[in-house]
Amino acid sequence: MKRFLAILVLFIVVVSSCTDRDDDVDMVNIRIKNDTDFSFTEVRIIEKDTVFENIPAGEFSDYYEFESAAEEMQLSIVTDSATYGYSPNQAVIDSLPIGFYTYELAIDEENQVEFNFRIDY
Repeated sequence: MKRFLAILVLFIVVVSSCTDRDDDVDMVNIRIKNDTDFSFTEVRIIEKDTVFENIPAGEFSDYYEFESAAEEMQLSIVTDSATYGYSPNQAVIDSLPIGFYTYELAIDEENQVEFNFRIDY
């Protein structure tokens, strides 16, 4: 009987502690991926005046929540040695639906920002 109770308690603890990350999502969540070989000191989303800080090479930032956000937004990227800017080619009016997204940022050989939008599942 004790063994059954122990297994039952363990099962209840495991089931109740398992939650999906999007169970309580009610905003647009965006993170930055640094697809370069150097660290980003700061990535600023200009329209939202939001700053992601200290993103190491090849790593992700934490997710930041926004009431509304577009697939592409104007950015400034600061590294130890340079500052880069990114502006979308066309204005996006519609906001993304509630969920998780990543802005993947790289710098090409001509020092231009390469922007790639990804939906995280």
